[in-house]
This record gives sequence, C-alpha cells and structure tokens, in this order.
Amino acid sequence: MQPFERLRYIARHEGDDRTMVAEAADCLAAFDDDLAGLVVACRRLLDHQMESPLLWWLCARVLAAPDPADAAWEAEGLVRADHTPGRLSGLLPFPHDEPIAVLGWPELTGEAFDSRPDLDVLAVRGVGDDHWARRLAHSEASARPVDLATAAAFEPTHVLVEVMGASPTQALVPHGTGSALEGLTRPTTLVWLVAGVGRVLPQRLFDAMLARIAPVDGSGPDRQGLDDRGLELLDLQVADRIAGPTGLLRPDQVSQRVDAPVPPELLRRI
Repeated sequence: MQPFERLRYIARHEGDDRTMVAEAADCLAAFDDDLAGLVVACRRLLDHQMESPLLWWLCARVLAAPDPADAAWEAEGLVRADHTPGRLSGLLPFPHDEPIAVLGWPELTGEAFDSRPDLDVLAVRGVGDDHWARRLAHSEASARPVDLATAAAFEPTHVLVEVMGASPTQALVPHGTGSALEGLTRPTTLVWLVAGVGRVLPQRLFDAMLARIAPVDGSGPDRQGLDDRGLELLDLQVADRIAGPTGLLRPDQVSQRVDAPVPPELLRRI
C-alpha cells in the first residue's frame, strides 16, 4: 500500500489511539526523504483526525526533527511504552476500602485498575467514548458500571478523568465531564486528571488544534462548536493532581510535561 493510500486508511481509524499512532508513525516515516510530502501527509492526517491531540503531538515531533523517520519511531515507542498505567496503579491508595470513581472506562486508566483488584471501582456511565463498555468487559479489573446518581451516593474518595489532551492551562475532555464532576465531588473528593504520553501539548499547538475543531472568536473556541463534536474544555485548576508517566503533578506544574515543538507548518491553515 502506498503512503498516501495508507493516509486514507488512517483517516478513517476509530478506536485505540495508540494503534492509530503506530500506523501513523509507520506512514510518516515513509516520507523521510520527501519533506514537502511529509508536510502534506501531516496536514491530511490532521484534517481527518483533528480531535486527536496524540496525532498533533506526533506530527509536531516529526516535522521539527532533523531525521523524521527516527522521530516517528521514537514517538511511537514512547506511546507504546507509556508508564502512565503503572504509575497510576502505584499511586492509588493502598489499602483502601472506600470507592473510587472513573468517568467511563478509558484506555490508560482502565489498564491501571487491571492491576488493582483490591479497589472498589465505579465506572460512571454517560461520559466518554462509545467503546468504554467493550473495554470494561475485556478488563481484568473488578469495576461496577453505575450511573452518575448512584456513583455520587457512594461518595467516592477519588474521581479520575482521562483527558483527550491538555495544554499547561486547559484539558480537552468528552462533553459532560464538567457537569459529572460537579455531581460527583464534595469538598473532600480528590479529582485526578490522567494525561498519558503525548497528551500534553504546547499552548500554541493546543490553540491551533482548538481552532481547527471549533471556530474561534475573540474569547476563544466556540462552545457550541465543541458541543457539536461531543467535547468540552476544563480548566486544569479543577483538578487536585494530573497523573502521567512521571507520577502526579499539581496543575501549575503541567508545563514540565510539554515535550513537543511548535512547527509553523501546523499553525497555518490551508
């Protein structure tokens, strides 16, 4: 299959983000000696997968690298070896007899719970992608799917939210996350956002992504445009901690996680 034919296949990808990154990295590496084609390939990918911060991260690293193929494979390896699930598993309290809630059953957070069968986990319905129930069914974790009202009645000590992507100030999350947090949290509840490898973008790159997802006016991305795509923005300050491959960070420390450049090719609209 030729590289641009593979681009069309990846553009239609649905499901596991890490699988998509592996496919995209392999495809972009094929443009190693064609920088103009590489720029076009990245733009085409993001035209169809503009809501994937992980792809923005991959494309940014590849476009800014002196050796695009090496950068593509390095990025794929970092995503494949993401330590976030292991770190998160070890950071969750032990022993712990009270419930912990997670919105939906996202990939990395679900893997963290696989190795913690001692925890009473509540998987809250109604927030997240359409594949969460399938992932939960295949999980080794002992989690109970519940609705928001039931989860709130159990008064979980922690609420975990896996972000799609983040900047040093905001997080892109599924629509309904903010209202779910309002219904679940009490003054003593700890809110942890989970941001794996490649999910924290430089502010300018994050803003460029938002401008593609929803029209931007003087006050920022159009809220209705985000709603129409099933997305919303959260201020990072709603969280007590941000969990990732290096452990837990305070919201004001998230800039330490930025590990992608800001290539001008991704800031220009075509």
